Amino acid sequence: MAPAARLSLPYGKRLPSISIAPARFRVQGWDPLLIISQIVSLQCLHYLSMSLILPVLLHIFTNPTLLSYEGGATSVSLLMDWREFTGSPTVSLAPAFKKGLKVGLVGLSSVVTGRGPGGTGSGGELVLGDIKRGLIRVVERDSARGWTVAAGWIGASMVDILYLYHLIRRPTHILDFSLTLIFNHLILTTYYSSSFPSSFFFWFILSISTVAQIVIAEQWCVRREMREGFQIDTMSAANTPIPGTPSTPRDGGRRKEDIEMGKMRVDGMLSAGNGASGSGGGGGSYERVPNEDRN
Repeated sequence: MAPAARLSLPYGKRLPSISIAPARFRVQGWDPLLIISQIVSLQCLHYLSMSLILPVLLHIFTNPTLLSYEGGATSVSLLMDWREFTGSPTVSLAPAFKKGLKVGLVGLSSVVTGRGPGGTGSGGELVLGDIKRGLIRVVERDSARGWTVAAGWIGASMVDILYLYHLIRRPTHILDFSLTLIFNHLILTTYYSSSFPSSFFFWFILSISTVAQIVIAEQWCVRREMREGFQIDTMSAANTPIPGTPSTPRDGGRRKEDIEMGKMRVDGMLSAGNGASGSGGGGGSYERVPNEDRN
């Protein structure tokens, strides 16, 4: 078996240093302006995506007559009111459904007393007293609208994955910004509807869409960082002058040529060390030892 080589470099000489660093690594510290701008941008882009997806779905899958009572497919209430997830009308008085009133025009006295749609009249017709007191239209529940709004929210949440991937970028920050988006929406929808969300279906849709958004966005960001990987940075080695080696300029910082240049410099140091040793200059030495003694 061929003996191993033991190398001692001349005094003051060292091997070129090779540092490994992530490609395009961005250090993000405490930057309030950046964080606030990311939160506002993500919130606005979420509502923009939902405002583009939801009207198309509403025109296709919902009852246009019942939808007209809600202000049409472009109404802000369909976007901000949590009661739309249940398909409950937001234009009628809430006690009307609790009192079992029929769909149609109802006098205000019927809403208060809980009697039939005709109020004090016989046979269910409206009387002059009901007309003078005022009328209200009771609208039926549209279950298809609730499912459509939920589908629009899930679709917008999936589009948010792209925003998180390009705006937030860091896998460790995906959870924080996703939960901030949901928290801000809870504040806005509670303020808009003047009531805290109490629908199980609303919370279920928000939960599954948020979990899917966080998991997929984090996986994408982690894969991007792994795909970018690590690159060999030989800038410090290239800028270190070594005696006895030709000066070769770097060509665009390409990895293959950098590695070859490093090998050339190591060979130059070996030859310089052997020359100093042979001339008696007190430099480095080169000796051959058996394999069992190389450690």
